[in-house]
Amino acid sequence: MREIITALSRIAELEPASLSPLALDRLPDFATAAPLAHVLANEAPGGLRLIEAAAGVSADRELIDTIAATAGGLIEGTRGDLVSLALDLGQQALPLLPGLLSPVPGVRAATLTQLEQLAQSFLGAALARSDGLMTSLDPLADDLDRIATTSHAGDFTAASFEETTEVPNDVSGGSGEAAVAAAMSALGTPYVWGGTSTAGFDCSGLTQWAWRQAGVELPRLAEHQTVGRQVSADQLQPGDLAVWDGHVAMYAGNGQMVEAGDPVQTNPVRTTNIGMPFKGFWRPTG
Repeated sequence: MREIITALSRIAELEPASLSPLALDRLPDFATAAPLAHVLANEAPGGLRLIEAAAGVSADRELIDTIAATAGGLIEGTRGDLVSLALDLGQQALPLLPGLLSPVPGVRAATLTQLEQLAQSFLGAALARSDGLMTSLDPLADDLDRIATTSHAGDFTAASFEETTEVPNDVSGGSGEAAVAAAMSALGTPYVWGGTSTAGFDCSGLTQWAWRQAGVELPRLAEHQTVGRQVSADQLQPGDLAVWDGHVAMYAGNGQMVEAGDPVQTNPVRTTNIGMPFKGFWRPTG
């Protein structure tokens, strides 16, 4: 009987955990990449590569979803098979158990041998099923490794241009409040990659649009909005910008900032953003 219990315990240990649902960040809306690429292509080869990079990233995401679905099916199939093996082992062992109590000479020893052989047979089948799962998952893991080590950036570089920005020297503090009011009026607006209007904003599109409503023109890209004067966290005033290399948000007062997430929303002031280098707090009005 000990052999049956040990085999059931080993089979239970072989049962793989269910695959948790993937929680991947939403991809940008690459629909805007095509017209932008055609504009850039007139002056820079990076324009057309923008479409290629977007297509590569989208293809990788589809492959990841397919791999996850395939792996999940394989894992659940193995879990079901192992449970069935454990149940069948118990059902086949149960009728043999009375033999352990038989007074007939030799019956108890024969029963123990039968139970041991039964346990070994089912445990062997369970181990083979577990090994089969690993063999099936290996090529899927290889595909994920390939995706993780593939860069779609290639030798893409943005078009070279010089951007000049006129920053008023003498703008009253009310312009920051006006910029915040404009940004707050956009709360709930969906995130759209490349968006610069109330139909949809990306991060720098929101701050550029909000400051434009206050009469100040900012550069288009987040990392270029380090204009005016850099300030410390304890000097923050409404309208000041928190700038990362790839993201920008606006200080709204009371320890909060407004930014184009999905949708436009307010969050506590921070200096971290998914590993992006932080460029500091900036006051566009100097």
